[in-house]
Amino acid sequence: MQVIVANPLLRTPLALIVDDSCPVINLTHHWIRQRQAWKARFQPQVGFKASDGDPDKLSRVPETIPADFAVKWAEWCGEQGVKGKFSLVPYPAGVARVDQGLPGYPRHEFERWMRVYRDLICPNFDLTCEMLTHTHVVDLATWQFTDAWEQYEWVDPPVEPLTDYIATAMTLMHDTGLPCEGVTSPGAFGSKQEAAYARATLEAAQRVFGNERPFYFLHVYDPPHTWPDVPLWYADQERGIAIASVIGCTHDWFGSWTGYDAGDPDRFITADLRGGVLPPVLDRELPCVLVGHWPGFYFGGAETGFDVLKAVKRRLDAYDPDRTKTLWMKTSAIGHYWMARQLSDFTVEPLEDGRWQVIVTTRFPTANFTLVLDQRCAQVQVDGQPLRQVYSRQQFAENTFVVEGNQTAVAFPLALGATTLKLALA
Repeated sequence: MQVIVANPLLRTPLALIVDDSCPVINLTHHWIRQRQAWKARFQPQVGFKASDGDPDKLSRVPETIPADFAVKWAEWCGEQGVKGKFSLVPYPAGVARVDQGLPGYPRHEFERWMRVYRDLICPNFDLTCEMLTHTHVVDLATWQFTDAWEQYEWVDPPVEPLTDYIATAMTLMHDTGLPCEGVTSPGAFGSKQEAAYARATLEAAQRVFGNERPFYFLHVYDPPHTWPDVPLWYADQERGIAIASVIGCTHDWFGSWTGYDAGDPDRFITADLRGGVLPPVLDRELPCVLVGHWPGFYFGGAETGFDVLKAVKRRLDAYDPDRTKTLWMKTSAIGHYWMARQLSDFTVEPLEDGRWQVIVTTRFPTANFTLVLDQRCAQVQVDGQPLRQVYSRQQFAENTFVVEGNQTAVAFPLALGATTLKLALA
């Protein structure tokens, strides 16, 4: 009998990544101001670059984003089943620290934002830090700005302080009472030292949260030139330790990081459901991770990026009307699934009573673990418990099995240790 690990529930993972987010403060407003000040000091001869922000458009980028919008956005995501990753920059632009309640900003607004994170965002999105400030690198001994920038000079960061720097960002989130499942790179932070960056993130997650299976978001691949995957680093199969690199397959075509450059849903998926980046990725059944930025969804209060997201979701629903092709997942769940997929051991053997036995041994538990067997099964047991047979992919869920042609798909929660399947053939 041949056994392969399929995508969860035979569906392609979908996720939405939201960068540059933090409570109350609109990071882009301060980022542009600080970048322009840095350029005036260090690069006065360098002309305008859109990637540095447009100071003439700063009036369109408010200093804050209200909790009311966060409630509206998060409730819509919950109703629509949208899941993924949501950043929290813990010391946004060095203006105020979240672990201190953002002094200088209304306390009631900060507390409402915290409730939004806990009650509305966390159920559907992983939280990550996006390093400390997303602007200047901070000297941890003095908490003062240095001249280096997290997303520029620290594209090639010094290796020695990297773990402490990331752990400090995570600690601010921990001390705010929020989880942190990994990190998001501000810009290309760490990209020229990715091996050291991945190790530092893993060590920081273990130190601060006891998390032995975190993830990081650094890369966006551009199909069809490069197709997305979920690379794993520093996997220790016996101890159940690894870190996943979650890779985006789009750029921000919602409202950009600026919050003044309107996007277009056609860049994601066209109205005829054939064009755009997403259909070929989904057709290849590869992890499909959309990338956006919080200021772009708000778009100065016009909510233009949010409207683009709604249009993209409507088209994805039309692409998969019976929900048999795609599955919205948190990014940590995608990482955990790929760890289980690549780092579990399998033994397959016939039993004397005519049944077959499959034993999956792992230190990487995950939900919706899905195996495809090259035989038709009449009965399936997992650790002695019979699974319910269903008769369509639409019904296929955890703790069920479905027969399609000469194959059987089985889905179950993969637990730590050994999981035993016993299969009676049809």
